[in-house]
Amino acid sequence: MKSVSSAKAPDRRLKGIKGDTMDKKIVKVIAFVIALAMIITSFSFVVFLPSAFADTEKEDTASTEYLMDRLVEMQNYMEFLNKYYKDSVDYDKLMDAAMKGATEALGDPYSVFYTTDADSEKFEEAVSGEYAGIGVTMQDVDGKHQVISVNAAGPAIKAGVEVGDRIIKIDGKDTTALSLDQLVLLMRGETGTKVVLTVERAGQQKEISITREIVTTACVSYEMLEDKIGYMLISGFDADVATEFRMAKAALVNKGAEALILDVRNNPGGYINGAMEIANEIIPSGYISHFVNKGKVIESEKATGIAGPKMPTVLLVNEESASASELLAGALQDNKAATLVGTTTFGKGVAQQMVTLSAGDKAKVSVFYFVTPNKKDIDHVGITPDYVVRNGAIGSEEAKAKYITFAPMSEKDKPTLGDTGLNVYGAQQRLALLGYYTGKITGTMDEDTAAAVKKFQKDEGLFAYPVIDNSTKSKLEIGAYGLAYGNTKKGDDMQLAKAVELLKK
Repeated sequence: MKSVSSAKAPDRRLKGIKGDTMDKKIVKVIAFVIALAMIITSFSFVVFLPSAFADTEKEDTASTEYLMDRLVEMQNYMEFLNKYYKDSVDYDKLMDAAMKGATEALGDPYSVFYTTDADSEKFEEAVSGEYAGIGVTMQDVDGKHQVISVNAAGPAIKAGVEVGDRIIKIDGKDTTALSLDQLVLLMRGETGTKVVLTVERAGQQKEISITREIVTTACVSYEMLEDKIGYMLISGFDADVATEFRMAKAALVNKGAEALILDVRNNPGGYINGAMEIANEIIPSGYISHFVNKGKVIESEKATGIAGPKMPTVLLVNEESASASELLAGALQDNKAATLVGTTTFGKGVAQQMVTLSAGDKAKVSVFYFVTPNKKDIDHVGITPDYVVRNGAIGSEEAKAKYITFAPMSEKDKPTLGDTGLNVYGAQQRLALLGYYTGKITGTMDEDTAAAVKKFQKDEGLFAYPVIDNSTKSKLEIGAYGLAYGNTKKGDDMQLAKAVELLKK
């Protein structure tokens, strides 16, 4: 396996362009795969494969000469516009348009030239699952910018920011007229820099100074099911997903798991090297994937033999399982390392690279396809599971809209009656979505919340007591996610039921 680091790859220089301007053309490379038809925060990155591009760097002299002639022609035209156009001409604007036009001429919806740093940074942060900021989630409530969740590992919670705080100023600047996107940009910045929030809490204003840090999000939730079956929900593939997978698997094995269900339904992707690492943990030997450029396999990834004892495994997939999810599905299916259950996957098998040009411009460009170990196409085809099972439940847009605003239950405490905190707030939100709680979302464990927790625990086969422990949090997360996206386990998740049935045999 190649390194899974997202560090800088070796410089790639564009050939045949004169002068220093283009001599340092590409200084940073991040490779990735993206399903653009999915939601904006969901992407797939692929590990950079330097050896895969060795042959493609050989110059085609005729093509290079033709390119040089056309570049001179373009330069002459730019100079003509600058000199003779009726209004002032901005060269940067013209060059951006030329770059964008060249990218769009590819006819590839996955290749994009970014005209602003904000767009490219937003993309990279969304894909990586980490960003430099303070670790809060905001929502407009009654016309004000309100904190609806605080990352338990982020700097905001350490500085004293609380759920329900309304941000009225940032570094002394009034935020009333700002959009949420503008607000987020002000709160984010370089690691180690400070930002001062003025928040409104219980009618009082309070200034909170926060030092920005790298904030990360988790992709893996897990729980034990009946018959010694461990269940793992993988909602994305960020840079840490393989580590999260290993930790979750170890925890399930320690709890007695002898079989495993991996759920990548509605998982639109993430770092593809994370998917390859997970496959490497399961597949004892054989290919994981092949990468194709201009009809030829230019790189192949093999399992390294580090997989532990074989564990009966079922992988749940559906039509929203895309990119990195499909690479994992194809690897496990072709190597007979897991049985696939669900519906045919999304069908996104195009890999791209993010390139940063010397002037700072960025683009993502499709550079190869990835196919299964048996060289089956994924792009526009998808992967058909071994058992096609359709669920009756379909997540509603209303449930999804609520779920994405929920506070993370990531604090390490186990709140009980009378306690207040983020875990209680998030639990109340999920209990309400699941129909167990009808009271106000306050973040305080009152009698009604305790009763709802106990009823939920009883229905899920847990010990019923007024404590939001780790098992309860995990079940709440999985239940709420399932209800929002159609994976609900309230009797109509036929895909999960089939997985359990197969592992019982």
